[in-house]
Amino acid sequence: MDRRPIGVFDSGVGGLTVLKKLKELLPNEDYIYFGDTKRVPYGDKPKDEIEKYARQIVNFMNERNTKIIVIACNTTCASIDKNEYKEILFSVLEAGAESAADLTKNNRVGVIATTRTVESGSYEKSIKLKNSNADIFQKACPGFVPLVEKGLSESDESFKLAKEYLKTLNDEGIDTLVLGCTHYPILLNAIKNAVREDVLIVDPAIRLSYDVMNYLKENDMLNLSNGGKTQYFVSGDAKKFADVAKLILNEDIENVSHVDIDKY
Repeated sequence: MDRRPIGVFDSGVGGLTVLKKLKELLPNEDYIYFGDTKRVPYGDKPKDEIEKYARQIVNFMNERNTKIIVIACNTTCASIDKNEYKEILFSVLEAGAESAADLTKNNRVGVIATTRTVESGSYEKSIKLKNSNADIFQKACPGFVPLVEKGLSESDESFKLAKEYLKTLNDEGIDTLVLGCTHYPILLNAIKNAVREDVLIVDPAIRLSYDVMNYLKENDMLNLSNGGKTQYFVSGDAKKFADVAKLILNEDIENVSHVDIDKY
């Protein structure tokens, strides 16, 4: 048994969609969540900058004595080399790619993600490693993250933007669509409205949460005591984060602490 917390981090509130799945599957675990709300969005930032951010956040997680770290940010996953870290890291991008490769029937897979993730080609490479017959069609959706961070996921603007972004992928005849940014499940209604009814929408957080559970089981690291506590940390406005987090998690978020992440 290992009572240390699980670390989860993202550029902002999007990673809460991953945290929610983890808490459903592993309710006894304690969690440390960090949202880099001061520097969000990551999607238009250069690779070396995101690598620096990741190092700072991992250093912060080590200070909080986390047993594993879940990278709930596709842009970060697409920008760093996990092999350069000694920590046990779980990648939401790898989980999403594996899900899509397994689930597509016609081998035409759509990926919506940030500009940085799309330009990295990480999803295409990862999906083709698992399914070499797959054709990957990607679309950068830079306008999505700011809308989610402002709590506007159900707005007319979100529905209109989703229609614009997804038109080309619909035209390509995809049967599977990967939500390649953890902010995007929060826009699920707008995205569903914009794609054909027969398109299977993949939320990588589902596969990722099972990967984490299986790893903890296999390595005797599950917390079998009465845990279930989550601490929230942000680099930006704690009140604004708590307001949006409440909408995503359907629970009051009270213990949000501000962190000067640059000192790490």
